Amino acid sequence: MRKGMSYLLILSLFLTCFSIFATKAEAADYTRGVELSGSAATIWFKSAVNTSWVDVHYKVNGGEQQNFRMAYNAGKSRYEKAVSNISAGSVITYSFTYNNGTPAYDTEVFTYTAGTTPPPSSSGSIYDILPSSIPSPPSGAVSVKVMNGTKGAYSDQQIYWGVIGINPANNKWSYLDLNGNLIPISTALNDAPGHLTKKGISYANIYNKVSDASWVTLPKITAGRMFLSVGTPLYIKTYNDGFAGPDINNPTDPNRDIYFDFAEFTIDAAGYHGNTTRVDGFGFPIQHRLVNKSGSFDRTTGELESETRSGIFTKFQAEVPAAFKSLAIVQAPYRIVAPIHGSFAQGGANANYFGGYAPYSTQDIFRCDGALTNAATCAAINRHVYTTSDWNNVSNYYKAAPANYYAKFWHDHSINRLAYGFPYDDVNGQSSYLEVGDPKGLIIRVGW
Repeated sequence: MRKGMSYLLILSLFLTCFSIFATKAEAADYTRGVELSGSAATIWFKSAVNTSWVDVHYKVNGGEQQNFRMAYNAGKSRYEKAVSNISAGSVITYSFTYNNGTPAYDTEVFTYTAGTTPPPSSSGSIYDILPSSIPSPPSGAVSVKVMNGTKGAYSDQQIYWGVIGINPANNKWSYLDLNGNLIPISTALNDAPGHLTKKGISYANIYNKVSDASWVTLPKITAGRMFLSVGTPLYIKTYNDGFAGPDINNPTDPNRDIYFDFAEFTIDAAGYHGNTTRVDGFGFPIQHRLVNKSGSFDRTTGELESETRSGIFTKFQAEVPAAFKSLAIVQAPYRIVAPIHGSFAQGGANANYFGGYAPYSTQDIFRCDGALTNAATCAAINRHVYTTSDWNNVSNYYKAAPANYYAKFWHDHSINRLAYGFPYDDVNGQSSYLEVGDPKGLIIRVGW
């Protein structure tokens, strides 16, 4: 008994020390609240940054402060602490200490009154969407929502999205309409009523606005891609057997002066499989959340919600080595390009960046193609662990040059450090890939 009491005292002092030396929290880092069920109150904390632990400090009706390390509820993607013997009118004051990488942060103090305090108001976070509020999709389909997270930079009428992929029912390239139908694309679609025009050239209009619908049904689809843009839709040519998407290498491409990005996915008999990607470049922050029907899966990938577009550009310049800095300049302000689209391409100033480290060309290494198609080998070279005996120790990734510091940057600024920074970044579970067998809802949030 004495030994147990000493442990609790040490834990209390340990948690208090974290609070003393922590700095002020950023509100965009998290959402929080208290849920009451009978006489049990659950204090919860959902992080939007790189958090591996959360401590809660609370008092009930002004009593002695309690300090606990919170438990992580994977099903709800949040940290929780249950408080018992709560009756109507009980007042809980609470605050948190959490980490964002190495630093620790203290939140302000919040107050909850059992039975009378409403939940915190929406912050425009992707986490504000309750799983219970997602419409149940037809069998084999997913309910999709595109969310405006630009914080006023663009209205819902100025955010465009469109889905193109192969309809497995007929194997035809198709686009998604607002009624949840996959409509075959064709060359004729470029001149159909309502088509788009830029510099006298016609393009298919397969786009919707965020303001057009709250939820849309997405049926089974193969090689699906959701194109996202702000201010204007994208200009994509459709054909009877496919489409011509944006080509950022082409200086005359009609989308070079448009802010755009995309997510990619397949929905089949095994469920939903999809991800955000930085393999080609970065247009604006995206979050990608997947929720299943049983309630056992609720995960989000993509850039941290606390990251802003301008902040990412600034941080990129500050954090990557000199050879990579121009990637945020060559097509600014519209995007940060991947290395193979910048000075690391053949004939560029850094075309031999990986020279001497591995027996492959720099271009094959960044693209993971040509002479280098083995996924594990390509990943090891990009992460600079190729010459080591352990390719799966994440703590050793990107520790020395030459390495793909473009990819490292996205891991550093993404939820749970998961990102697709190069084609085989899924090796050893490092990508922003999500899949589940019984999908219910897919939420894509456009940040700014």
